[in-house]
Amino acid sequence: MRRGGTAAAGLALALALTLALTLALTLAVTLALTSGPARAAGPSRPEGTRLVVWAWERPEDLRFLPPDTEIAVQTAFLEIRGADLYARGRRFPLLARPGQVTTAVAHIQIDRRRRPVWSPALRDELAEAVTRLTAPAHAPRVQIDFEVRASERTMLLELAAAVRRRLPPGTALSMTALASWCDTEDWLGAADVDEIVPMLFRMGPGGEGLLQALLNGADFTQPACRTALGVAADRPPGRAPAGRRVYLFDPKSWTAARFETVRERVEAWGAEP
Repeated sequence: MRRGGTAAAGLALALALTLALTLALTLAVTLALTSGPARAAGPSRPEGTRLVVWAWERPEDLRFLPPDTEIAVQTAFLEIRGADLYARGRRFPLLARPGQVTTAVAHIQIDRRRRPVWSPALRDELAEAVTRLTAPAHAPRVQIDFEVRASERTMLLELAAAVRRRLPPGTALSMTALASWCDTEDWLGAADVDEIVPMLFRMGPGGEGLLQALLNGADFTQPACRTALGVAADRPPGRAPAGRRVYLFDPKSWTAARFETVRERVEAWGAEP
């Protein structure tokens, strides 16, 4: 949605609401029609470990997942374009069993062709869009996926606080984070969220060193980063701290075989010395 003339704003709002309504109906119909025989949960996991499959913006059929595996579905795409905001809902179907969608994800990015002009008005507009476009999922958790540069950290912290104020009572707030933020920086403690998910994939300089430290039994220096992890199905770490919510990312649409492979790897973390 872009700020501008009344007609343009009205049209953008109508489109956003239509997309949100479409998502709500799609999820409701899909979840109602895809119930079936429950699948066995498989081998036991390290105590406290919960698997959460990320369903990014592409067609996904996740009815093969065990009933104790959660789904985090991207329901919102938002882009900051200078002083303006573009926002839309999910465009692709998700097939899932009832009750498995526990997290609605808002992916936010900055159009790097335009310097972001951050302001209280843009912050509030962005927070309103996040809450509006994640609401149709009726999930108990909302997750902010917003990678920022060092000079933009205030944007992320202010957005998290603004979204928190707008969430229904009892709704948890999560955010993803670069793993390096959790290991060498201390500003995440100011984030008004219930969960921080350090992403152990597509890591930049220093990433291999951090992965090796985790393999040797180390943990993140920031306590706020010790309740969840994000790992990639195509390259899961050999070992990471067990007993956490583990979000699983696949660069392609999920298959049962790919899920089983990464699940076995995660479940092995608690068994290794």
